[in-house]
Amino acid sequence: MTAAAGHNAEKAERDRRVTFSYYHRKDREIAARMRELAEQKKSNRQNAKAAGFASAKLDHYLKSFLAEDQDKPVDKHRSERENLIWLGLIHDNPQGDLLADRASREQLIAAQGFHAGLNGLDRISSYAAGSTEDKAWLESYEAGKKEYETIVPDIVARIEAASDPEAPPTDDED
Repeated sequence: MTAAAGHNAEKAERDRRVTFSYYHRKDREIAARMRELAEQKKSNRQNAKAAGFASAKLDHYLKSFLAEDQDKPVDKHRSERENLIWLGLIHDNPQGDLLADRASREQLIAAQGFHAGLNGLDRISSYAAGSTEDKAWLESYEAGKKEYETIVPDIVARIEAASDPEAPPTDDED
């Protein structure tokens, strides 16, 4: 019986080691993908910078887009705006309208729909189907989608031409 117990202990240790190796391999694969994605992100950020978009702008936009509580980015904006006013870097609204920088409900719906269309998100609004808000959102979605489909081929062509030194110069006189 002692031999069997020793055999089981060795088998258990071997199984434990193999199980660990399984998870270690998965971790290595994930780490490699993360490095690859980090390189893709770095390249994307360099291209965006060359196009005039700062990394901080992309970070802020993504963070705001992914925020579970949409009030948090708005509150942060208000606080930062207040700081800039206090520092005298921007002026306070001379009209005294405290809500002047706030979008109306209609503007917000239109902006959300346009953003969804422009970024190829699902064509499903969060409003009741067929409602005025839903129709406005869908109309804005289509406008965003159309703008993307109309403009992106030219942008992609310019990006590809810029990355191909042998390509003939593009005609930017549209």
